[in-house]
Amino acid sequence: MNTVPQQAHVCPICAAEQSRPIPFRDPDSGLRVLKTAGYHWRLCGTCGNAFPTQTVSLAELQQYWDRNRVIDDTPAAEAEAVWQGRWQASQVWAQRTYDFVAPFLRPDMQHFLDVACGLGATVALFRDKGWQAEGVDADPNTRQFHEKAGVSVTIGQVENLQPGAAFDVVSIAHAIYFVSRPRQFVQQVAAMLKPDGLFAVIVSDLLSSLSDSCPGYAHTWYPSADALVYLLEQEGFVVIARRRLKGSIMILAKPGQTGAPRAFPRRDYWLHMSQAWRFKLLGRSYRCLVNGLKKLLRK
Repeated sequence: MNTVPQQAHVCPICAAEQSRPIPFRDPDSGLRVLKTAGYHWRLCGTCGNAFPTQTVSLAELQQYWDRNRVIDDTPAAEAEAVWQGRWQASQVWAQRTYDFVAPFLRPDMQHFLDVACGLGATVALFRDKGWQAEGVDADPNTRQFHEKAGVSVTIGQVENLQPGAAFDVVSIAHAIYFVSRPRQFVQQVAAMLKPDGLFAVIVSDLLSSLSDSCPGYAHTWYPSADALVYLLEQEGFVVIARRRLKGSIMILAKPGQTGAPRAFPRRDYWLHMSQAWRFKLLGRSYRCLVNGLKKLLRK
């Protein structure tokens, strides 16, 4: 694993040096572990952001995702079913994204950018609503879906994106924790947006009792909703809407000034340290109940 050490465990969001170790998914064993030396994860005591002690380079992160995206060895029929399942799921979240931002859209808005757009369903939906919509995604395997949908998508890392126009709306769904330099990315979005533009961010509810997830090698940071809001406000955004939906948290922000950003690092630390047993007590039972109800409804 070729990594770049973080000097003195400096938080990449607020530059604070006070932090504590938290559990993470070990890249070698795949188990949830808690370490205090070598590669491990820490929680910032100032902004509540979780970050690795060694950052993965952009090139290695691309290689990691390329290895985990490959389905070339899968039989053609199964591979097609996988892609169709992904397309259907992406259409669902495309509609949820549009419904979330729709009350804040104005008639004069027309330029939309979806970062880490996946198969392009959100780009297609905004285009069908009359927008000049485009996307960017690092996975070349999605190109066939972009071509089928007839949407404009740039294949490449968002860190290298050089947009040719200002956007009214920029969105990123379930992908901001894979951006290699989150603070610089938010600054980049601010530069892309028109002065009255909107920035929509959707993240998984990572610290929920219903989730057994934890930080891992593919993550470049691991924000709670409040740590994400802290970053947005730190970089000159005002949060105007926030909603929980289907295990995700949706946040809508616009350029503007607010007071000093608030964070809850002590609470987030407890949530990280307790997540495994909270999931065993609550999440696992909930999943069994939901799966049982789904089986009954199929009969």
